[in-house]
Amino acid sequence: MCPSKTQYRLKFITPEDDPEKGVAFLISKDRRITAKEGFDGLRENTERHFQSKFDYWLTGKPYPQGYHGWNQNQWQGKYTKCFVFTHDEEKVAQRFYGFLSNPKPSDRRYCICVLVRYARKVRHEIDETDLKIVEEIRISPEVQKTIDEYFKEKP
Repeated sequence: MCPSKTQYRLKFITPEDDPEKGVAFLISKDRRITAKEGFDGLRENTERHFQSKFDYWLTGKPYPQGYHGWNQNQWQGKYTKCFVFTHDEEKVAQRFYGFLSNPKPSDRRYCICVLVRYARKVRHEIDETDLKIVEEIRISPEVQKTIDEYFKEKP
């Protein structure tokens, strides 16, 4: 899909008016973007597990079994803006991959996690392909423009 013809939008899954953080799906016809479709297809119980992890992330408290990012020492530092929410059931690992952004010019502390991809796996390891796609989408000028426009301050 040609990036210049792709339109993007954000759909929050946590309250939009939280003063410090937010979690939103990136919505697009781009077939690489699967987070919202994946979430809509979850069983009700699994959806509640993820929603509680999104809500807990808003508190700012760490929860390594529920979500995490990557530091400079991992993947040669290529994915430090990427983030994942995890849920492991008996034999299935489910993941929502996204990226972190500080989109408010007047409040650089505000952070949003933009969810891009959903993955369902039998192994619990991270597939670098998901991270590469998220990073590629994160740095896309059209995606950055979408985020900037959404958080554009009113005069």
